[in-house]
Amino acid sequence: MSPETAAPADSTGSRRTPGELRRRLRLLMLTTVALLLGGAVIVLMELRDAAFEKAGASTAGAARLLDDTLTRTLSTTDAMVARMVLVTQDYLGGRIGRGELVRELASLEAGLTQRGTMLVVDARGDVVAASRPPQGGASVNYAHRDYFTAHRDGAERVIGPMVMGGYSGVPVFTISRRVGASDGGFAGLVVVGVNAHFFTDFYNTLGLGPGAYIGANTGGRVLLRQPNPENYVGRATPNNPVFVAAGTQPVGTLRLNSPIDGVERVVSYRKLQPFNVMVSAGMAVEDILAPWRQTALILAAALAVVLAGLGGMAATTFRAITREERSMASLEETVRTRTAEAELRAAEARLANESKTRFLAAASHDLRQPLQAAGMFAEVLAGQLEDDPRKLKVVDRLRQSIEATNSLLATLLDVSALEAGKIKPNVSTFRLMPLLAGLVDQIEPEASAKGLAIGAVPTSLQVSSDPVLLERLLRNLLVNAVRYTQEGRVLVGCRQRGGKVVIQVLDSGIGIPDDKVGTVFDDFVRLDTPAERGGSRGLGLGLGVVRRMAALLDHPLELRSISGKGSCFGVVVPKA
Repeated sequence: MSPETAAPADSTGSRRTPGELRRRLRLLMLTTVALLLGGAVIVLMELRDAAFEKAGASTAGAARLLDDTLTRTLSTTDAMVARMVLVTQDYLGGRIGRGELVRELASLEAGLTQRGTMLVVDARGDVVAASRPPQGGASVNYAHRDYFTAHRDGAERVIGPMVMGGYSGVPVFTISRRVGASDGGFAGLVVVGVNAHFFTDFYNTLGLGPGAYIGANTGGRVLLRQPNPENYVGRATPNNPVFVAAGTQPVGTLRLNSPIDGVERVVSYRKLQPFNVMVSAGMAVEDILAPWRQTALILAAALAVVLAGLGGMAATTFRAITREERSMASLEETVRTRTAEAELRAAEARLANESKTRFLAAASHDLRQPLQAAGMFAEVLAGQLEDDPRKLKVVDRLRQSIEATNSLLATLLDVSALEAGKIKPNVSTFRLMPLLAGLVDQIEPEASAKGLAIGAVPTSLQVSSDPVLLERLLRNLLVNAVRYTQEGRVLVGCRQRGGKVVIQVLDSGIGIPDDKVGTVFDDFVRLDTPAERGGSRGLGLGLGVVRRMAALLDHPLELRSISGKGSCFGVVVPKA
């Protein structure tokens, strides 16, 4: 296959086809979309987990604060109730009067941590002492309250669930203590109703969200609940999962559906051991996920924009690939047509070149015989005209023309043989000096005729080459040097350069102009000189033969020249 036909095939093989590009682009798009979607899902899952972790930390902090606040409230209130029980017992024993009882009650009530109502109730459930009248104005009896029954049955202290206060008319949770009679019987109780609304500000400062709550339970009933405590008065929570979890772990966090309002929440709880009270704080899952959903919408919108952009780019690229595919199809058809034309022209040129080579070989061989005969006739004619100098001069010019023609035919024969590939190198190892000396001896007559000195620098180096072809190559260089040298000398020698030997032919001739240094080895390139006569003028093939022989022997050529001062031709030969 010729270089012209090989190049397109290599070029096509090294490029991806439009169909392959389309498949790769689809795969790239699917991979990109999968990575984007997968990355978005991972990010959203991480953000969701982080939101729940943050909610757990927030509710745990709120439960701890509620624990501290409620423990302080219950402890302080219980201490004041215990103090009032002693005062009541003094009153029942006749040691103080009713006025002193009421003043002491008012004093203790004013010191409550959370505002509430303190009452002294007798064994029948009637209020014995209060700091102010009841909200409705009518008397109030507490015999129906659970804590009254508990104290009557012997309980010393009762933390009661949230009820609607009979005195205050608002939701309260109670702390009460039993008042014993002198004979050890039941004489009544002291109770404080703590207003549940006083925890509203506490709840609002937590900022847990609209669906959040804080609360406390005791005995399976609601002790405290914010917000809207009035909605949970007397509410029982018998199946609260928090109670089950607190049985094994007094502090913890759960995610559950509230048994009170059915809202799914993250709930943190703590158990107040001294009072048998469970406090909890919860955030609604809807509130927890609201910012996350907003982020998810923003991310989804951004992802949609990115995917739309990628889709647009992919569509544009697919259209471009389709256009390129059509263009390539047209180009391939054009290439196939041009390749076929080039192959046809190359075949025609090859046939023409072979025909030319055969013609030149045949013509050179056929023309040599009559030229040799003409040379012999010229010698005979010169012998017969020895007495006539004028005619001898004409015969001498005839002889020179015949010799020039012979030289041209020999050169043409060399060119045709080299181009036809009929010459094969026969490489051997030999000493250079005999070859150089023989060449000098052959060229010396022609050099002497021009008044030139010619010589070879002695050397003992050996080289590996074809001695016959190398000799012909160097002879052409020496003949060329003599031809373009008008005065001075021609010298042949060699230099060792590493594992190579550079055989150099130097002359003091006209040199080579800078604009022709790169073309002197081309065919039919001549440097005209005034000394050239019509018979000695060549075709410009000598250095072309040198180039072909050097390429055949794989011997690189070198050239240095200064116009008007001379030239130096070099042949690089492997050292033996």
